Amino acid sequence: MDEIRYDDYREVVHHFRLHGRLPVHIIQKPSYSKVYVTLSAPLGSVHTRFRDETGAERTVPPGAAHFLEHKVFEKGGRDVSEDFSLEGAEINAFTDHHRTTYLFHATDVLYTNVTRLCTMFFFPEFTSEGVKKEKNVILEELAAHKDDPYYAQYRGLMNAMYHEHPLKDDILGTEESIRSMDAQTLLDIHKAFYRPEEAVMVIVGDIDPVRLQEHLEQADILPEESRSAPLPFATKESPAVVRERIETELDIMIPSVLFGIKLPLAPDEPFRKRLRARIAYAILFDLVFGKTGDVHEELLDKGVINDSYGIDLVFGETYAHALIGTETEAVAAFEKRLQTELASLAEKDIAEADFLRVKRQLYGGFIQSLDNLETLAHQYGEYIRHGVSYYDMLALARSVTKEEVLALRNKIEKAHISRFVARPEKKGP
Repeated sequence: MDEIRYDDYREVVHHFRLHGRLPVHIIQKPSYSKVYVTLSAPLGSVHTRFRDETGAERTVPPGAAHFLEHKVFEKGGRDVSEDFSLEGAEINAFTDHHRTTYLFHATDVLYTNVTRLCTMFFFPEFTSEGVKKEKNVILEELAAHKDDPYYAQYRGLMNAMYHEHPLKDDILGTEESIRSMDAQTLLDIHKAFYRPEEAVMVIVGDIDPVRLQEHLEQADILPEESRSAPLPFATKESPAVVRERIETELDIMIPSVLFGIKLPLAPDEPFRKRLRARIAYAILFDLVFGKTGDVHEELLDKGVINDSYGIDLVFGETYAHALIGTETEAVAAFEKRLQTELASLAEKDIAEADFLRVKRQLYGGFIQSLDNLETLAHQYGEYIRHGVSYYDMLALARSVTKEEVLALRNKIEKAHISRFVARPEKKGP
């Protein structure tokens, strides 16, 4: 077992590979009563290909990652989450674009629940009948997505921005792909993506790492090695958007405008370099469009925006974009102001005091995250998959210069920007 000390934060991380295969990271939190555990597989909605046991290339149907997430909870025809509940643990799972994560938190019976999580994760026992029943559950979930007007706006914007990237498709898949799902296909996908060598476990809390390692080493919780494996993401995406603007009517009370800006972040660059660019973009957008900037203050004073206004920077492994949106009765005024600001971004200057202020906010947010077990577990797990420790984030942020931030102004072009305008449906007489 390796021990890494982060003296600046008075924290210690222990790391080992269970039976030389599954990476396990234990972040010690003395005096914390709760323990938070995550176990992630590198299977998300954007993954479309894998190699099976015979060496043949296979396709991942749309929505398979999410469907599989549901079925991993089935053991012998019953929901294994009940077993976690009976022993004081609350378990959940989620699928995003690049991974599927199972998690639980508890204050007791840790070893048993960690063993149960691994067994559930690595040894699926779902049946064809169970898959058949689950189709209706997921179809209802998909219908609920489609009935949400703000999700429809977001999904419409993604399709206006991306040509080929699976990001434009629903994580749940399509009605056709859900109805056609079968148990054997899901098991084959599981064998390729839910491999111990590909997974990452993170445990945060007041625990004895040596005792936990001994317990896991004695438990039979890893499958045999498989020849199946994920295949690299292969979709090529243009930096330009598909459509500059979409306007439609949705079941909403107030018009809503959502801008999307594709950010030129190459997926083949080293993760640390992409992370540095991510920090610099966050500073730039906060300074220009954030709630302490001139744009927000001006639009708020004029009554163009309300407290629904927000910015979100999204950086995945194979994509990056910024979202800026608000509810507004002054649609044209909001569109014009943002278009003007984006068009003149290259001339935008940044005061040294403002630059340092935003950087200090980033520092504070990072320090606060270390006391949130859930945030720390997920962030650490995401970073460590790329060979970077989340604890290096602060030093990396400190090293980002104003010149780096200013250099990004020239990388955003009109061709990278799309917007989706949603107006209330016209009611009949």
